[in-house]
Amino acid sequence: MEQFKIKAFGILAEKLPASEFDFPYYEDSEKLVNKLKEEFPELKNLKFSLAVDKQLIQHKHHLNGNEEIALLPPFSGG
Repeated sequence: MEQFKIKAFGILAEKLPASEFDFPYYEDSEKLVNKLKEEFPELKNLKFSLAVDKQLIQHKHHLNGNEEIALLPPFSGG
């Protein structure tokens, strides 16, 4: 079974078992986020962004299984 390598940063890394971990493949970003929240209920109450191959994803995005996935806490820009 294919798996993603997930990297979590900031407060998200503190709430998860590790800052980097393997997670089963899902075909789109929406399903992936829903399964992450199901597996790790601590994420349900936290706002975070998803980056795929270092690009922030704001809408449902198709995944093919070999992307780099990052969970990013809220941040302010200036």
